[in-house]
Amino acid sequence: MRLKNIYGRIMGVLFFSLVFLICCFSEERKQNFIECEMFPIPDYAHNGSGYTAIEVGLDGNIYVGTANYGSSAHLVRFNPRTQKWDDIIDAHKITRETGTGLDSQSKFHAKILVDSDGVIWAATKQGNENFIDRPEFGESSTGYPGGHLFSFNPKTNIVIDHGILRKQEGIMGGSIDKKRRKIYYWSDPKQHFLIYDINKGTLRDLGTTGGSPRYTAIDNYGRVFGTGRAGIIWMYDPLIDSLYDLSVKLEGPGEYKDPYVMVISKDNKKIFACAIGGDYVMEFDLSSIEFSNKKNDTNGSIICRHYAISGPDGLKGGDQHAGVLGKDGCFYYTNVVDKTPYLMRYNSDRKKTECLGIIRVKNHPDLNPLYAQGACVLSDGTIYMKFISAGGGKMMPYSIVRFNKLSAGKTLWRQ
Repeated sequence: MRLKNIYGRIMGVLFFSLVFLICCFSEERKQNFIECEMFPIPDYAHNGSGYTAIEVGLDGNIYVGTANYGSSAHLVRFNPRTQKWDDIIDAHKITRETGTGLDSQSKFHAKILVDSDGVIWAATKQGNENFIDRPEFGESSTGYPGGHLFSFNPKTNIVIDHGILRKQEGIMGGSIDKKRRKIYYWSDPKQHFLIYDINKGTLRDLGTTGGSPRYTAIDNYGRVFGTGRAGIIWMYDPLIDSLYDLSVKLEGPGEYKDPYVMVISKDNKKIFACAIGGDYVMEFDLSSIEFSNKKNDTNGSIICRHYAISGPDGLKGGDQHAGVLGKDGCFYYTNVVDKTPYLMRYNSDRKKTECLGIIRVKNHPDLNPLYAQGACVLSDGTIYMKFISAGGGKMMPYSIVRFNKLSAGKTLWRQ
């Protein structure tokens, strides 16, 4: 009888241990993925591509700019409540231009901007990628008139073409200062820094910055930060109306790489950033900016600190194409390693990166997303990203995706 009781206890312990291990492995398996919902962008608006042009309006709708190489770009609107799309701007229809190839208004490349009145602003860019002439497609780079600036008022449904921003150049990136009602754009390929005054309807050209960033950051003082030449962060100060070159002083491990994604922190004291092919999240300390004491010298410096990207099974950095500041103050970004997209989160208070999981499409698990090229956050904290391509397996259509579980800032799993 005694042996029977001991045997029963041993079997009981083994049974509950097995149940515990199964639960652990099941939980770990479940937590390897972070699911999103996919909403394909209408086929008429694109030919499979797009860039950073996505933002949520004050009306709660999401505005997306597309790339339609060799033809006309579109600005489309997605209603998260009805999950329906509307065509807002057909670039060629509004401008009455008929260019093809490199001469076409084929991209809304720069980030969609929203002013303090809720008006949507978008600017176009030319032709195919890399400005390569392709005579076999009837393309040349000599006839492009220049990128147009458009505004759309959701209250009146009126679209206005404000004209060409810089002749024979497209618009690569953009930012808006809602308080001062100024729009900042960067032309390409000559990389000029353009300032559009919303109230006055005037345009100024401050010359080249040496780079055309996709993302930029603006702090409470209205200072604009972007990337250009290697190892340099440039800054525009509206109080002095001048551009500065800030050399980067790196603190931390690894090699510095110029940022691709840049967002301002919630307290406006830091810039969070990451790079294509980078192994680190970057944190630029705005309080560390120092300037030369020499008269009329527009050079200075800024401190950048590195924090290693980490994840399961020794996951490190890859390509980071999209990022956004969450309502919880954390920096959310994508990290693509070996054609596998991970959603990451950087918590500045803890100085730690977290891997939230491999991105998987909930309503289409057979599809494989790859590169996110833009992101935005709704008022409730829900994050939307725009994906342009696919990894291995069946191709995911050009879509926006929604991450519902991120609104509360909960940790799904971390290294």
